[in-house]
Amino acid sequence: MNSDQAPIDNNAVRQQIDALLDGTIDDESFAQLDHLIATNPDARQLYLDYLQIHQELPDLLRDADTDHLDSVTCVPSHLCDDLGFSPQTTAGSGRMPAVLAAAILVPISLVVGIYVGAFTSMPAATNDVASAQAPVASEAHFTSLAHAKFFGELPPQIGASPTLNRDYLLIQGMVELGFPNGATAVIQSPASFRVEGNELLALDIGQCSVHAPPGAEGFKVETPGLSIVDRGTRFSVNVSQASETDVQVLEGAADVYQKADSTRIQESASSSPLRLREKQAMRFATSKLEDSAAVPFDRNRYQYGLPDRVVSYQATTSDTGLARGLTSITVQRDQQIETIPIDRLIPSHVTWFHALPNHGYLAGDAKLPNQRATFASDRFLHTGVINIGGSREPLTSDPVMTIDEDAENFGTPGMAIQFDRPVHNGPGPDVVLFELQLLMNPLEGDAFHVSPLKFEQGLHSHTITGFDLTMESPEALVLDKVHLFKFKQVPRSLEQLETLPCTSLFQGFRTQAIAVGIDLSDLGYPEGATVDGLFLQDDLADEYYLDPVFIAGLPEKIPRQASLKKTAPVQIDD
Repeated sequence: MNSDQAPIDNNAVRQQIDALLDGTIDDESFAQLDHLIATNPDARQLYLDYLQIHQELPDLLRDADTDHLDSVTCVPSHLCDDLGFSPQTTAGSGRMPAVLAAAILVPISLVVGIYVGAFTSMPAATNDVASAQAPVASEAHFTSLAHAKFFGELPPQIGASPTLNRDYLLIQGMVELGFPNGATAVIQSPASFRVEGNELLALDIGQCSVHAPPGAEGFKVETPGLSIVDRGTRFSVNVSQASETDVQVLEGAADVYQKADSTRIQESASSSPLRLREKQAMRFATSKLEDSAAVPFDRNRYQYGLPDRVVSYQATTSDTGLARGLTSITVQRDQQIETIPIDRLIPSHVTWFHALPNHGYLAGDAKLPNQRATFASDRFLHTGVINIGGSREPLTSDPVMTIDEDAENFGTPGMAIQFDRPVHNGPGPDVVLFELQLLMNPLEGDAFHVSPLKFEQGLHSHTITGFDLTMESPEALVLDKVHLFKFKQVPRSLEQLETLPCTSLFQGFRTQAIAVGIDLSDLGYPEGATVDGLFLQDDLADEYYLDPVFIAGLPEKIPRQASLKKTAPVQIDD
């Protein structure tokens, strides 16, 4: 330890790190922890010990004999000593200390972000951190997010207000911000942005599309060198890494001003603007308006809204507040958001199952139902037919769903589902798939192929590599306790799944239900076509297999011109 530095309070630092990992840290504590990690070697080492657990624990768990999982000591003893708790051998429970469960959830971006000080607009840390000005929430709010990932933090909840004058680094996906005057801005990654007022968005790099309806005139987007002021319009702004700024006006007009800086008098900001009208586009090489040139207008640069997707879902809960039965799902289709109750969804059931070597193929409650495959067709999100088989290459012809043992033909690895009634291909997602995801599984979900049951002209397989709701999405609910049913023999048919001996193992790890929408158009089906079933395969890109727990078709989309009537979610009995 540096002799010039006062010793740290280890317990206080541990509490702050725990709060950071489980997402409950407040801004003042964040500033204190950020300062300590940046300036104090002891605090930095303590934080890196937590990081080491995050990196090593999944490997330790994979190496452990799952038959004796309940008695495994999951953490190296020297790390337990450093972090202030004794090694856990929680026989019979399978649980680990809460801090370790939280540590698995932390994305690497969070680890890097706090260490390098990703939040450049946070108050500068001083010896008197408490004197730093407390952050203030803006009156804007995040109205929607799609596949959004932020550097150094988890995505915000829908409806949350961004902190005023704080930098947000969007490294993946898109977000939509709503402002109190009615203006909206869709921001596409990668982007660095700030909300600086009720009518002011600062964009340092990236692209945004602004809609300012009547009453929101005067909304402003500021880039490092320019101010773009709405005059009742739709316009897009794109700031390159070289600080070149493209402004394209889709509708109405926008005024472009040269910003004032320390070398100019303040009045320069209100000097004569350059007005762009409908279908005009200009590129500004510098902050000087004269350094501009016309560029081709491209209406595709304007993003009307976020892509169609699964937005959220609702579920019944256990006595401990954990999710169990699905009650409704909220989706965006054809740029309209609607909440669909469970009773309007089109159920599916498993008609074929061929697994690859693993250990567990059923997940659910402690007792198996009379027909095991009903785990896949009930309403519960912690029950399913899981660890399905797959292939590195997607199917290009009909899957084989018969067994010829004499010819050693055991059919196509994967799972076939049949819908209770045909699903119509309309705008946006037509089918929703939920996956049960453990803490050490890919945060984005397990990639998989979805294929037609019968290939016809124009039809093809489609590979989904990321879910709409991921492990990092606030809308992905934590599930009730799950039992994994282990098989000694690999089931290569639905009959074998129903009849082979299996044993129940309580799964003590935290699990979440993540979700993705499947657009039948991505398989080549024309709009209006009906589909009776689908074939699913894991893409075998890693050691984890797809674990579907609920698959259903969405009801036929109400035409855009018709009024959208929302139905309240229904309750189901647990």
